[in-house]
Amino acid sequence: MRHLLLGSVALLGLAAASAQAADLPRRAAPMAPVYAVPIFTWTGFYVGANIGYGWGQSKTRTFLDPTSSWAVEAPAFQAGWAALSNGTTNPSGILGGAQIGYNYQMNSFVAGLEVDINAAGIKGNSTTFGAPTPPGPPTYTWMRSAKTDWFLTVRPRLGVTFDRTLVYITGGLAVGGVKGDWSVLGSNGYSKGASFSRTKTGWTIGGGVEQAITENWSIKLEYLYTDLGRVDYASFYRPGSTFAPPGANYRELLSQDFKFHTVRVGLNYRFGGPAGAVVAKY
Repeated sequence: MRHLLLGSVALLGLAAASAQAADLPRRAAPMAPVYAVPIFTWTGFYVGANIGYGWGQSKTRTFLDPTSSWAVEAPAFQAGWAALSNGTTNPSGILGGAQIGYNYQMNSFVAGLEVDINAAGIKGNSTTFGAPTPPGPPTYTWMRSAKTDWFLTVRPRLGVTFDRTLVYITGGLAVGGVKGDWSVLGSNGYSKGASFSRTKTGWTIGGGVEQAITENWSIKLEYLYTDLGRVDYASFYRPGSTFAPPGANYRELLSQDFKFHTVRVGLNYRFGGPAGAVVAKY
């Protein structure tokens, strides 16, 4: 009986200890790790290079100086000469250069300023053959040329971002080096010419799309229309020209404009990098 009583007391003690242990608080499970993800931003300075193609039109217009010997010629002859002298040249060619700029991103909008300078080989020639009214002989060949050697633009940019894709419009100041040439050669040895080389100021407008390929590198495709205005110049007799009566001065007043399109592919290195904000993921 004594042994049975002692066993019962022991069992009751074990049961009480188990119940007390069950009431103790359990250790909490460890939290999942938090990963910091940098937010991409277009804000910051950048530099880059570009290469592309340009094409356009350069119209030459001829006005016969009424204070020169043209005043004694018949109106029909004057009109025929000016019409054959007029013409359109379609210059085209490769271009390439470098750019530098700054962007500032505000939510999904980006505002910035870009300056670029480009070497260009946008050039072309055109020719007209014929005889003014009344018809020749002699007959004449009119030749025209146009070339843009280089151009520089200073342009604000305004765009909208779709994460790492930026679509933008742009426009501003354009400056370029242009050259032109006009000449006429007659079957009777009559020879006149005119040429110029100028730096012209104008305007440009266009747009593009830029895609970030890493945190710092991006590529862009851009279109610009550029108008560098016109150049006015005058003709002169070339040495050895025949059929120039003594004291005569048949002087043409010429006007030539420079308008062209460009499409460029560019590569930029941006110094901004990712923004400091992070996003927590569990």
